[in-house]
Amino acid sequence: MTVDYADVVIVGGGISGASAACRLAAGGLSVVLLEKQETYKDLVRGEWLAPWGIREAQRLGVYDCFSAGGGWEIREWMTWDEAVSGEEVEAVDMTRFIPGIGGPLAFPHHAVCELMAAQAVESGARLVMDAARIGVTAGAEPVVTYQTPEGDHEIRARMVLGATGRGCTVGRQIGVTMRNSMHHWGGGMMVEGMDGWPADVQAMGTSGDVMFMVFPQGYGRARLYLNFPTVNKHRYRGPGGVERFLAAFELECLPDRGKAVTEAIPAGPLSVWPSVSSVPEGPPLREGVVLIGDEAGNADTVLGTGLSCAMRDSRTVCDILLAGDDWSPKAFDPYLEERAFRLERLDFGASIISRLHVEFGEAAVERRRRVRRLMAKNFAAQVTGLLNMVAPEDVPEFGFSEFFAERLFRETA
Repeated sequence: MTVDYADVVIVGGGISGASAACRLAAGGLSVVLLEKQETYKDLVRGEWLAPWGIREAQRLGVYDCFSAGGGWEIREWMTWDEAVSGEEVEAVDMTRFIPGIGGPLAFPHHAVCELMAAQAVESGARLVMDAARIGVTAGAEPVVTYQTPEGDHEIRARMVLGATGRGCTVGRQIGVTMRNSMHHWGGGMMVEGMDGWPADVQAMGTSGDVMFMVFPQGYGRARLYLNFPTVNKHRYRGPGGVERFLAAFELECLPDRGKAVTEAIPAGPLSVWPSVSSVPEGPPLREGVVLIGDEAGNADTVLGTGLSCAMRDSRTVCDILLAGDDWSPKAFDPYLEERAFRLERLDFGASIISRLHVEFGEAAVERRRRVRRLMAKNFAAQVTGLLNMVAPEDVPEFGFSEFFAERLFRETA
């Protein structure tokens, strides 16, 4: 077994882990970045970065990876829904929420990760792909073990960052547990040939028993998502699943009954998953190990803030590590406090979005109609629309109160 030493070992080469490797290596620390994939490939994961996440990427010095990796600015948001007539549909200008930032970015996740990993290497980090059977032992001198085709390896470090996403590979090994809840199932797939779809318009809406999302990535490519009831979790699995997935976009509420989508060509795998929110039952760290990104806890994917949170986590933890030699658990209190506040708000907001847009039937349709009327009369009720545009701390506090949620749904029940 080979034994190495490093200031920081990062387990997980996704957005949170790779961005941290870039920042820490550029700051002069010795960094090893471990990624289980042999090469980055489409795993159907988050590919949408909110304006506040873009700002975090800029602060981390990795924004160019998004732009060079196919980042596509989305300027408008349309809600086509069975509860809304065609005449009522209005475009939301998403470029106006954070001055100087513009609209959110859609991009191929694996391409951006590859560029970030390359930037980390250029800054002095060591990248290990195809790292299997990774083990982490917390402590004053944490130890990471892993296997590659060349054999067994061990690294002794000053700090380990766990960034393995919702799999929580590191978190489970160091004893961090999560309180999980699931409201619905989700599925996603990349398509091309969507030239009939407006290139800078993202869409969402609910019709029948699906909540759909369309995120263009430019040049006729788009990532499609569906959210659907747990009782239908097998609907898009097995033979014909891809065809059923695309056919689900044939909806009366969409322009031309969704023809631009249903005639698209699959350009990647179809994946389905339980849409789970995970809140850590205690601090997401141990001595010598800190969790970041989805591994530290996450809101329901319906909100679309996972990557923006990953950027914030990476930036905050890197700032602490680069600020001085105190890497004790106590030094990360500011990170833990801000993250707990942020996750509480996002989890609460995601629960409202799920109840409003990912519930089905006549009562749910009437609820959405009444919410729309309420928002038209009272601008304050539109606070839910800010949840994935601006940072959680910049959303008015009342939008996260039980009173607000109770009033919202009481008046629309």
